[in-house]
Amino acid sequence: MFADLEVFQQVFDVCVAGAGPVGIATALELSRRGLRTLLIEAGPKQSKRPQGNETGFDIEDDVHHAADQLTSATGLGGTSERWGGRCVELDEIDLEERDYIAHSGWPIAHEVISPFYQRARALLSSDVGGERSEPELEPETDFPISWESWTRTRNTAKANRAELAASSNLFVALDARVKALVFDPVEGRLHSMSVACRGGSHKVRADHYVLACGGRGNTRLLLNLQVAFPQLFGGTDGPLGRFYMGHVAGQIAQIEFTTQEHAERYLFKRTSTGTFVSNRFQPSAKLQRALELPNIAFWPTNRNAAFGETDTTLSLLYLWNSRKSTAHKAPWSEADRSRYNDVLRKVLRNPVGATSSALELIRQKRSLAEPYVLLRRPDMRYGLRYHGEQIPSSSNRAFLKSERDADGQFKLDVSFRYLPQDFSGTLQAHLALDGWLKEQKIGKLIFDAAPEDLDEQMAVQAKDGYHQIGLTRMGVDRNDAVVNPNCRVIDIANLSIAGSSVFTTSGQANPTLPAVALAVRLADHLAAEVRRKSTAAVLSTSSRFEPQKGSALSMR
Repeated sequence: MFADLEVFQQVFDVCVAGAGPVGIATALELSRRGLRTLLIEAGPKQSKRPQGNETGFDIEDDVHHAADQLTSATGLGGTSERWGGRCVELDEIDLEERDYIAHSGWPIAHEVISPFYQRARALLSSDVGGERSEPELEPETDFPISWESWTRTRNTAKANRAELAASSNLFVALDARVKALVFDPVEGRLHSMSVACRGGSHKVRADHYVLACGGRGNTRLLLNLQVAFPQLFGGTDGPLGRFYMGHVAGQIAQIEFTTQEHAERYLFKRTSTGTFVSNRFQPSAKLQRALELPNIAFWPTNRNAAFGETDTTLSLLYLWNSRKSTAHKAPWSEADRSRYNDVLRKVLRNPVGATSSALELIRQKRSLAEPYVLLRRPDMRYGLRYHGEQIPSSSNRAFLKSERDADGQFKLDVSFRYLPQDFSGTLQAHLALDGWLKEQKIGKLIFDAAPEDLDEQMAVQAKDGYHQIGLTRMGVDRNDAVVNPNCRVIDIANLSIAGSSVFTTSGQANPTLPAVALAVRLADHLAAEVRRKSTAAVLSTSSRFEPQKGSALSMR
């Protein structure tokens, strides 16, 4: 239920800070397990982009890192209001130690997370039903089929609006910004959270606290706490704020299938639940280890498929996708601008055809309702999109600036770059896929540039800041990790972190589904801990009043 200011006078079992997909999932799962839960969100009911000085970040657009206004959101649902909706599971190899991937290896196996994916998909409205609950089985091959699903309702708050409003155990406080964490160094616990809400300052009190403010938001709160208590989190040279990761993504090739049947196998399908799924190319764990590849996935798209095209519909789709890229401030080279202008001139020379094509695109979008428009090509040629693992590096980090925000807390800045291994591994994976496609007679790749120019093409497209992985990484030693395998902050007994910032490596997957699965697991763990303490308290109380042998009370 939505709460007023009186809610800050109460004490809760758990307080969850941040109402994006992960925070909403954590709060709903806690309330389902009978815990009185307070969910606080800095923004209003309708998610929006943050305005200047609202988030405590002043991160400008950079060559490889997008500006804060593009990569974060305040309000119920957080960034899920604008994300693509792609849901992908991590792979077993992502959590394993690999000697060719520095700082790899999680303290848990993938089988620990797997049982929670089904519930995570339901929370994200991407559940697929029994017909596609497991990947298709096929003989051992270098590129087995992997798959992804898409949310039916992008905004997680809208997908769960009825339960958010009706749950008797869940209280939602909007426009409530966490100003600071109040830490008791003697007990090693949070005493409270200091919150600004509707012009006033309040204290939030709970037995347990969960930060789900996004990777940079979580990190900023902890770094500011570390200013007051420098010994926390392994000290100022410890792991907090380091190993900042996203993904390596873009397109450097097109794929030409040999038959329509092969092409259709990798295009959208709709399941009985209404959820769209699609197959992807992904190198097997065996091939990754043999070639020392970072994890990566590929899929066909119409993006950038209009180079030299005479098809007006494809040209219009290219122009639309290009404008969306501009809205997201993706960098454009002179070649990009020249290509865009050439395609635009071709379209304008045929206004009748352009109008007809635009109507066809609108019809397909409305009738098929696919996650994005994917035109079936008669020549069976598609752009090949890739999404790959970024190598962990301790030099990629978030740190505090000397400038303070309105609450007196230090603002955050980042240093974010890609390593040469990110690009060499991506290219090697493309070459391996090209060889496998030809060997299997499925198709071939056609690269968009000469071999010597491909590294530069990948570097120009490499940009993140959206996924915010690794900043509060998971482990067992406070000198190497911020949270333990149960996502509890190692140095603070009643504080946990939910979100992709606890990931040790990024893998090839969009992090939202695994982050929500970990949030469901965290709710399970916290509920069990609260029950254990409640049982222990009851037993302790009953033992104090138990009659002693030989006492007058025991003789009655």
